[in-house]
This record gives sequence, structure tokens and C-alpha cells, in this order.
Amino acid sequence: MPSDKQEVRQAGQELLERVERVMADVDWSHFLELTQMLRKVKRIFVTGAGRSGLVARMFGMRLMHAGLTAYVPGETITPAAGRGDLLVAISCTGSTGYTDYLARRARQFGAKVVVITSEGDSALTRDADHVVLVPTTAEDIVTRAAVFEHAAGLCLDAVFDVISEKLKLDIAAFQARHANLE
Repeated sequence: MPSDKQEVRQAGQELLERVERVMADVDWSHFLELTQMLRKVKRIFVTGAGRSGLVARMFGMRLMHAGLTAYVPGETITPAAGRGDLLVAISCTGSTGYTDYLARRARQFGAKVVVITSEGDSALTRDADHVVLVPTTAEDIVTRAAVFEHAAGLCLDAVFDVISEKLKLDIAAFQARHANLE
């Protein structure tokens, strides 16, 4: 009989293998397009619900570290969105009502919308100017969402790395923007 430690290790290994398979199937040209868009817009808004929202917040923090102007809708210091802005909406299923609502609102105000999802044909993708697929599949939504969130986070960290290189972000600039009230 396997020990609890072995069971947890095995579960972790299976999750890692699933994430690696998804990363191997990502069409990186879509993330490259996102990278180029991010450098051309005035402001970036990042959103998602639940754990996808946490991935969005992590990405927004990275954008700020790179010296870009990023906000999270719903926060008290978030300004109005409009022309020249970009909303990055993250949702595994592409059917999260809150995220879709924000995408539609952003478009109404003239902002561009990028959707990061595992569902290429969903309500959210129909409201997008650009769709980035993170091709996750699983028999149950819990596993599928977990793999999506980990893979999406890694892909967006890769976007940050490329932006940092293109913007010639050095460690001193990064450290100057890093939180110090912690």
C-alpha cells in the first residue's frame, strides 16, 4: 500500500506531465502576437475569475515590473478603459460570465480584447480581437482547470521574459518597481 507521501508525489508528477504536454502543444506565435500588442498599447487591464483571475493578477504584476501600465478591473484605483487600451481576459472554459461581461464592456469603450482560454469556440472568444489557446483537455473540469492555470501562468511568464528583453529591463529597474511595503 502506497504511503500518503508517495500518493502526493505521484499526483504532483502526473500534474507536471500534463502541463508539459500542454506546453508542447501551445502555438507560441499567438503569445508572440500578444507580446507585440502589449508593447503598443497605452494601458493594459487583466482579468479573470477564480484561479484564472489569480493568473491574471500575477501577469499584471509582471507587466508592472516591466514598466508597463497595468490594472485589474474592479480595484478602486483602476481608471476607465478606452481606445488605445487592451484587456487580457483569462478563462479556461471561456464561459465565465464576469470575464465575458468585462470583455464586452471593454470593446464597447473601444479597447482591444485578448482572450486566453482552452476553448476556441466560446462566448468569450466571440468577444475577442485576438484568441490565445492553451490547449488543455481532461475528463474532469478540476484537473483541466488546474493544468490550464499552471500552463497559462508559465506561458505568460515567458511573455514577460520576452518583453523584459525587448524593453532592456535590467535588474535594477526590476527591483525599483518591486513591492517594498511587504
